[in-house]
Amino acid sequence: MYLKTLTIYGFGHFHDWTFTLDAGLNYLVGPNEAGKSTLTQFIVAILFGFPTKKHPELRYEPLDGSRFGGALTFVQAKTHYTVSRTAGPHGGTVTLHDNTTDLTLPATQLPKLLAPMDQLLFTQVYVINEPRLGQVFSASKQALIERLRHVGAVGSDYWLQRAQQMDKQADTLYKPQGRNPQLNQQLRTYQELTDKLDKANAAYETYWQLRQEQQQRQRQQADLQTQLQQQRRVTTTLTQRVSQWSTYVAWQRLAQNQQAAVSGFSATDATQLEQLRGQLTAAKQTLTADQQRIATAQQAAELPEFFQEYLPVAAQVDPLLTELPDVQLASQQQTALKTTRAELQRRATEIEAQFAQDGQMPRAFSLATTQQIDQLQQRLISANQQRRQLQQTLNQLNERYQQLQPAKAHATNPLADKQVVWLTMGLAVLIGAMFLPGAMFKLVGALLGVAVGYYGVFLVDSSTPASRQLQALTDDIRDSQAQLREKGRLIDDLTNQLDVIGTAHGLGHVPVEQWSATQAAIGEWERLTQQLETTDTQLATIAQKVTNFRQQLATVLPKLATSDDATLWQQLATIVRLKTSLKSQESELATIATRLTHDQAAVTSAQQQVTTFLRTRNLQQVDDFYDRYQVQRERASQAKQQAALAAQLGPENLAALQQVSDLAALQAQLQQAQAKQQTVQAQLDHCTERLATLAGQLAHLTTSGTQATLRQRRQNLVTEMQTTTEKWLVDRLASQWIETTLAAASGDRLPQIIAQASEFYGKLTENRYTKIELTSTTLQVQKQTGEWRTVSQLSRGTAEQLDLAVKLAFAVVMQQQVAMPLIIDDGFVNFDERRRQAAYALLAEISHKIQVILLTADTTVIQLATGRVSQLSD
Repeated sequence: MYLKTLTIYGFGHFHDWTFTLDAGLNYLVGPNEAGKSTLTQFIVAILFGFPTKKHPELRYEPLDGSRFGGALTFVQAKTHYTVSRTAGPHGGTVTLHDNTTDLTLPATQLPKLLAPMDQLLFTQVYVINEPRLGQVFSASKQALIERLRHVGAVGSDYWLQRAQQMDKQADTLYKPQGRNPQLNQQLRTYQELTDKLDKANAAYETYWQLRQEQQQRQRQQADLQTQLQQQRRVTTTLTQRVSQWSTYVAWQRLAQNQQAAVSGFSATDATQLEQLRGQLTAAKQTLTADQQRIATAQQAAELPEFFQEYLPVAAQVDPLLTELPDVQLASQQQTALKTTRAELQRRATEIEAQFAQDGQMPRAFSLATTQQIDQLQQRLISANQQRRQLQQTLNQLNERYQQLQPAKAHATNPLADKQVVWLTMGLAVLIGAMFLPGAMFKLVGALLGVAVGYYGVFLVDSSTPASRQLQALTDDIRDSQAQLREKGRLIDDLTNQLDVIGTAHGLGHVPVEQWSATQAAIGEWERLTQQLETTDTQLATIAQKVTNFRQQLATVLPKLATSDDATLWQQLATIVRLKTSLKSQESELATIATRLTHDQAAVTSAQQQVTTFLRTRNLQQVDDFYDRYQVQRERASQAKQQAALAAQLGPENLAALQQVSDLAALQAQLQQAQAKQQTVQAQLDHCTERLATLAGQLAHLTTSGTQATLRQRRQNLVTEMQTTTEKWLVDRLASQWIETTLAAASGDRLPQIIAQASEFYGKLTENRYTKIELTSTTLQVQKQTGEWRTVSQLSRGTAEQLDLAVKLAFAVVMQQQVAMPLIIDDGFVNFDERRRQAAYALLAEISHKIQVILLTADTTVIQLATGRVSQLSD
C-alpha cells in the first residue's frame, strides 16, 4: 500500500491544500512550524480516526474555522481508493470510494483494508520521530514479539485480546501482594475464621449450657406464641360478636314478625292486574275517541286558524310531521334526563364537599398501591410491638445495672493485694541483684526481678465477679439501645412512606385509618362524574334534535313555532288528524259507527276480566288488591332484610349468638378471654426477655458464631478457595498457552528481522556495529572489535539509530503481510552529519520496496534527493 494524494479541507493551519506523493521516496521540506507534524497527524487521523474532544491538542481542529477533515488517495493491490473523513461522532464521518470500479464502499470496509494494521502499531513502527526513537532505551524482546504476533499470525488480534482478558480475570482472582482479588480476600477470611474458632473452643462448656437453655426457651416461646395466636383469635371473635349484638337483636325482631306469605298477591299478579286495567282503559279511550270522531265529523267543515295557515305550506310541513313522534319522545327524554342530572350533580357535590381539598378530589389507589399500604401498616404495627418489647427489656437491664452498682463499689478483690506483694518482691529481687558479685549473677537476678514484677502486674487478674457481671450488663444495655434506635428509624421510615403515598394521592389531610372509606367515596364520585358526562352528552344530542325541529318549523309556521312544547305537539297532532280526516271524510262516519260497536264490546270484555280477577281473590275493589299487595311487599322486604342481617352476621356467628342468653353473658365471655390472653402475653414477654438475655450472653461468649457454624463456614470457604484456585489456574494457563502458540506462529520472522536490522545498523554506523542480539529484557549490539554493548551504554544518537534500524527492518520483512508507508518526521536531529547522510541513503535504498515520506527541516536533502520534493512554506 502507498499514498498518492493528500487533500486537506481544514486541519491545523492547513486548509484547501493538496499534496501529491510517489510510490517511492518523498521529501516534504520546511522550517519549524511549517506543518510537518500536522501532516503526520493528518495521515494518521484520516486512516484511523480523529481523537476525542477530551484531547483537543491531538485533534488539530482548523484555526480559521474551515471544515474539519480531509481525504487521501492510496493504492492497494493495484486498486485505487479514496477515503475522506470529516467531523463526526466515533472518530469522524468516513466515506470510502473504490476509484478503480467507481463504487462507494461501506465505511466498515476501511479497517478490513488496513488489517492487520491498527493505529497503535502504525504509530509505533511506521510513524517515526525523535521522541519515538528515544523509546529504544526501554525496548525489549517482548515488545518486538508483541508486534510480530499482531501482524504475523492470522486472527491474532482476537487471541491477544482473549489472552489479556484472561490475565485480567486471573488478576481479579489472585495477586501475590493484592488485597481486593477474590482469593486474597478468601485467605484473610480463612485466617479470621480460624481465630474465631479457637476463641469459641475456649468457651465451649459455658456456651453449650446457655445454648441448651436457649433451645428450651425457644420451644417454650413457640408454644406460647401459638397459644397467644389462638387466644387472640378467640378474643377477636368474641369482640366481633359483641359488636354484632345489635344486628342480632334486629334479626331476632324480624324473625318474630315474619308471617307466611299468601298466594295471589305477588308482583306477577300485580303486573297481570295492571295489564287488565290497561286493556280496559285503552278500550274506554278508543270508545271515547271514536265517539269524538263522529261528533267532529258531524260538525260543519270549519277548520281551525292554525290549520288554515298549514294548508299553503303543506309541502314544507309534511316532511316535519313524519319526524313528530321521534321529536316528542326526545322532548320527554330531555325532561327525564334533566331530573336525573340534577340528582347526580347533587350527590357528586356532597362527596366533593366532604372529601375535596382546595377544590381537588383525592386520587384513587391502584391495586399495587393498596397492597403496599397494607404491607406498610402491618410492618408498622409489628415494629411498634417489637419496640415496646425492647423498651421493657432495656428497663429491666437498667434496673439490674442500678442494683449491681453498689455491690461493685463495696466489692474487694484480694487478688489486687497480691499484685502489690508480687510487685514488691520483684523490686526486692531486682535491687538485691545489684549487690551480687559478677556481671552474670547481676544480669540473672535483674531478669528474675523483672519476671516476678511482670507476673504480679500483668498476669494476676484484678477484676471481681461483680465488675465482670456489670460489664456484661453494660454490653447488653448498649445492644438493646442500638436495637431501639434501629426500630425507631424503621418506624419513622414506614410513617414517612405512608405520608408520601397520602400526599401523592391528595390524602394528606385524611387519617390513614379513614383511607379505605375515602377510597370508596372516590370510586362513587368517579362513577357519578362519568354518569354526569354521559348525561350531558345525551342532553346535548336530544336538545339539538328538538332545537333543529323547532327552527325548521319556525321557517314555515312562525306563529305555531312560538308555542310551548305541550301546545305545539297538540296543534301538530291536530293538523295530522285533520289532514287525514279530510281525505276520508266521506266514508268515515260509516267506518266509525262500525268501530263503535266493536269498542263497546271490547270495554265490556275488559271489565269482565278485571271483575273475574278480583273475585278469584275474594275482593270487590281494585284498591283492596293493592292494599293486600303492599302488605305482601312489606313482608318480602322484611324477609330480605332478615337474610341480609344473617349474611352480615355469618352462619358461625349467628349460630353462636343464638346460644347466648343475653349481652351480659357474652361480655363476660369476652372478659375471660381477654384475661387469659393477657396471662399468655405476660408469660411470652418473660420468655422473650430471658431469650434476649441468653442471646446477649451467647454473643458475648462467641461473637463470631458457634463452633459448628464456624467449622462449617471454614469448610465451605475451603471449597470456595479450591474453586477460585481452579479458575485462576485455568485463566492463567490458557493465557500462557495463547501467548506461546502465537509466539511459535510468528517466531520464524524474528531472526529475519534481527538479521535485516543488523545489516541496516551497520550501514547507519559505518560498520562500527555489525550485529544486533535480543535478550529477554533488552537489545545489545556487537562492535566491530567483538565487544558487546547494551542500549544503556550507547549514546543517544547511536541508540536512536539502533531503533531506526529495527523499525526499518520490521517494515521491510513484514511487507508481505502488511505494506504501509513509512512516515519520518525530523527523526534524525540527534544524528551527526555523516550518519544522517547514511540514513538518507538507507531510506533511498528501501524506498524501492516500500513508500517513504520524509518530513524534515534539513534543506541539504534537496541537493541529495532521489525522489519527489515538496517544500512547505512557513
